[in-house]
Amino acid sequence: MKWRFPVSMALCAVFFLTCSHFVSAQALELPSIHDYTKETQMSQFRHHGGDEGKAADMMAAFIENIWNPAEMDNMIAKDSTLREGFLEYVKGFGPDYFKGFKIVATSVEKLYRVKGFDVFNDYRMIVKFKYLCFTHDKKTVEKTDYVGLAKCGRLRTDWKFWGVLWRDQGIDVSDVSLFQLDPPARGEEICVMSTTAGTIKLRLFPAQAPKTVRNFKALAENGYYNGTDFPRVINDFVIQGGSLDGVPTSGDCIYGKYFEDEFSRDLFNFRGALCMGNEGVPNTNGNQFYIVQKKKAPQDHLDYASLPLNAEARYQEVGGTPYLDMRFTVFGQVFEGMEVVDRIAAQKTDKDDKPIGDSIRITGIEFVRF
Repeated sequence: MKWRFPVSMALCAVFFLTCSHFVSAQALELPSIHDYTKETQMSQFRHHGGDEGKAADMMAAFIENIWNPAEMDNMIAKDSTLREGFLEYVKGFGPDYFKGFKIVATSVEKLYRVKGFDVFNDYRMIVKFKYLCFTHDKKTVEKTDYVGLAKCGRLRTDWKFWGVLWRDQGIDVSDVSLFQLDPPARGEEICVMSTTAGTIKLRLFPAQAPKTVRNFKALAENGYYNGTDFPRVINDFVIQGGSLDGVPTSGDCIYGKYFEDEFSRDLFNFRGALCMGNEGVPNTNGNQFYIVQKKKAPQDHLDYASLPLNAEARYQEVGGTPYLDMRFTVFGQVFEGMEVVDRIAAQKTDKDDKPIGDSIRITGIEFVRF
């Protein structure tokens, strides 16, 4: 009979420890770990202004509390498997890197409900968050991140972050020197393009695009463009000059065939910009050129362009085609005669954008001191 006592005591101890563990877990209300990325979508729910407002409030609170660990911890869903990753994301905003932030735009990209939760907790939101970061070395970096939000309670305020879906590495949008739109300095060499519709005067930028300017000048001085029309004109877009008949032959380019693009962070496709055309792929510059004629820069393109802030402001002011930046070499700018460019662009064209009838032609190009 002696062997029964210790066995009974052992069984009781195991039962007691098991129950104690269960009670402790219940008392502590430890959340189960949940992978929000693997939830099953049940339906979408209708968007309304309150959703945009809630998203904006959440991102505003995020920026306000970015350096407050306790508040930030409270804003993240306790049960998310991506919680630690979100905390690492927050560390990237540390004061050692940045001195401040500014929200540019917050928008709701997706609203949906998921299975497995009650009607108070099955709401989800994906938010696009565009913001500026100001560094200690006086740079401005623009970022656009995508974050997930979950309703984690009955109250309207019970929205929590559950993870980062996309983290932008950032683009430097610090102000640049916008000399492109300045008038020419006294003694500066300018380009005078005479046409049957009037005269266009342009600045050239040999410091930023030396090979391009050298090629254009050499062809012009040899009379390459004399007597030619603008074979492609699209009103409220561009007028294009040069040979559009395919692969350049001898004499179409001083470098033999094609030459490479020359991009500068200081030059843009503002209205009046003189740029190189190409064969539709990078580094195929020859003799084609175009002048931007578009009067208003599309705001949706500006939103995606991540331009230097003062360049974006000038696009809004003067017009242009920001979607062509860093695709085509900018090497000059019209400073007088945009009404002539508009006149050329207004010609009637066929289905290939070629002027019909007696088209406007280039009568000569010369380079003089201003």
